[in-house]
Amino acid sequence: MTFVPAQFRAVQASALVAAVERTFDFASAEYHSLQQRSRANAFHAGRWLAALQANVATAFGAEPATITVRDKADGRLLLVLALVLRRRMGVRFLEFADFGLCDYLGSVYDPSETPLLASDATLPQRIAAALPAHDVIAFTKLTGDDPLLGRLFPGMWRARMRTSAYPVKLCGCWPEWRTTVLEKTLRKKLDYQRRRLSKLGPLVFGEVRDSKEIVQAFNALRRFRADRFEQIGAHDATADDSIFAFYRNAAVEGARSGLARTCCLYLSGEPVAVAFGLVHQRTFALILLAFDVGRFKKNSLGLLATEDTIRVSLEAGETIHDFTIGDHPYKQQFGAEEVPLYEWHHARTVRGHLAILCLALVREAKRALKPRLTRGRHARR
Repeated sequence: MTFVPAQFRAVQASALVAAVERTFDFASAEYHSLQQRSRANAFHAGRWLAALQANVATAFGAEPATITVRDKADGRLLLVLALVLRRRMGVRFLEFADFGLCDYLGSVYDPSETPLLASDATLPQRIAAALPAHDVIAFTKLTGDDPLLGRLFPGMWRARMRTSAYPVKLCGCWPEWRTTVLEKTLRKKLDYQRRRLSKLGPLVFGEVRDSKEIVQAFNALRRFRADRFEQIGAHDATADDSIFAFYRNAAVEGARSGLARTCCLYLSGEPVAVAFGLVHQRTFALILLAFDVGRFKKNSLGLLATEDTIRVSLEAGETIHDFTIGDHPYKQQFGAEEVPLYEWHHARTVRGHLAILCLALVREAKRALKPRLTRGRHARR
């Protein structure tokens, strides 16, 4: 008996069934099993994507358009692409469910199934035929190490993004790692700032597991970010209630399941810095880091919290502390290595071609202006 769910929009008879499942359940056991066997990262975790689709996608007016590939004989799930359809400036974008909240994107499949998926010569065409009407397919934040994705979506225009990711390799014990990786001047600076702050009261850093304490920590994080982003004149994503609630709920749920970690630096029992990230396969992916710039602007709270967060990762047995996306010099001070990210685009309509041209012009303009803006910020300090 062939397994073909009613909501599938299957295209052609084959050993594999390609479809768009608009009600795909990321919290299901079948997806969890596939994700665990895949090389996917924490941003592909079922609970993360389920909440993203259910809460944030709705707030952004996005329509789920999850691509699945299944074995026709038994319905076994082989591949998932968590896509959504969004309208921006009148252009229909088919893209990964991201909304600026995920730092790595891509396909989810078991590498051992690559020969099966790659051997079906008609699979790319059948996936393309199953897609909802759109102007542009836009894949961003790709690490460039997924040949299967390139095979399934041939002919896409590719470019390196103007920003990169920054993972740090962890090994050995904390004192050894700190001495080996951090330069002496940085270690002295951090030690000096700890002594200064300790004169004001007990300085304690630790993981927050209690739900009420996590909520309090996130309230502090939101205040810290609001002050900081107002100072630099930038948009703060957590100012959006749906995004803030998504992060906070992910922290509370993640503390129970072990899929997330929230840490807080306390001074005299009061939060002065908060860090939040995801945990997956011995990797901690830092997502949010905020500190009290209003009262402690000159005390390097961000660097102190960064050092403590790395220490907690290493002591937890993790081998990678990932600063994720964003080109900030402090990351390389802590031993981070730059990993380039890529974006792929393909236009289906004239409007789509114009949109891609505009995206390319904006990206290159920002790339050209970035060094000047950076020099300007340093000059004002």
